[in-house]
Amino acid sequence: MSILSGNGGTGGTGGTGGTGGTGGTGGTGGTGGLNFTGLGAFLGAGADPVYDPVLVQGLQIAEQSITHVATPIAPPATIHPLGFSKPDNMALWADWVRSSVYLTEFLKELDWEVSGKPQQVVVRYGAGKGREFVTLHRPTMKTFAEQLPFMRAYLDQRTDRAPEIMTQLGFPTPYFAMVLGLQTVNRYTFELIGITQVLASHVAMVVKHHMACRRPGRIGAQVMPMIPTPAHGSFPSAHATEAYAVAQVLRSLVDRHHKHYADFEQRKALLGKLAERIAVNRTVAGVHYPIDTWAGAILGRAVGQIILAKCNVAKNVDRYEYSAQGQRDFYHKEFEKEANKDFGVTKSGQFAPGPSEVFTWLWRKADDEFDLHNGSSS
Repeated sequence: MSILSGNGGTGGTGGTGGTGGTGGTGGTGGTGGLNFTGLGAFLGAGADPVYDPVLVQGLQIAEQSITHVATPIAPPATIHPLGFSKPDNMALWADWVRSSVYLTEFLKELDWEVSGKPQQVVVRYGAGKGREFVTLHRPTMKTFAEQLPFMRAYLDQRTDRAPEIMTQLGFPTPYFAMVLGLQTVNRYTFELIGITQVLASHVAMVVKHHMACRRPGRIGAQVMPMIPTPAHGSFPSAHATEAYAVAQVLRSLVDRHHKHYADFEQRKALLGKLAERIAVNRTVAGVHYPIDTWAGAILGRAVGQIILAKCNVAKNVDRYEYSAQGQRDFYHKEFEKEANKDFGVTKSGQFAPGPSEVFTWLWRKADDEFDLHNGSSS
């Protein structure tokens, strides 16, 4: 399985990839090693192998030696075609092909509106009114300056967190696998995690582009990032978006399989705390403000909810609005309060995106892995 956790490549041209990574360590700090295709670790996964020239010659010799028993050419028997536009055909495609289908299926309904007065980005999903799921107001330069004391305070944690920071430059899939005890048999669970991260990153990049907010290293001389500063905007944090989207999706998976996790409430708590840890590591590294994490976490929760709705395991997506508060740090316990006026978070209703056949197929495949692995059925 070439989409399992790790910090390596995409599994090579043979597509067998072992535990090849879900994002290289050379990722840009928010895209998790997506590379220029936007498919990241999926690129090449499951692709046809490139045969050795000697093997090609051997196959040709064998064909010429045995083909005489298949002559004369008989009229073809009835050949049954594959089902037209059927989600079960997904099992026949390479990983990277499936990822392309997920990506286009999700993005075809993504929309946004940019306003100059006030400066904000409204992100929507689907056509019609009431489909906005996050409204983010652009922070002022004063707000970012108010965040610098937090940045300086986090510098002391760099020595302790350096191994995490360096191994989370790409998608931090191994950390989620650790919490849930995932194994190689969970290939579709890893695929679900992988595509959730890719989609969350794409949504975050759209918002980042319009917000165009400077990184901490350009504002505070004492920040001095310990890793390369990503070449895209600071607000919102894509790492936070990705981590909180994955946490949202995996929490539902754990709920679904609580009989296989006797301590499922603790697992869900761990997933939330891990998402916080991954996001805050970026502040420790010097490339994100706490308010970046707030915006990313809110965006990620919504992306996770949309994915769950498309997987037909949830229905509604919550609508949020965020106005950054410069004198506030990020805390997961405050984020979990949902509406939180003191931290600039308001909530305004819900909407239902509707299910998707291909996402429902993926959820079912991930779902089955837990039952098959544990020798039981739902």
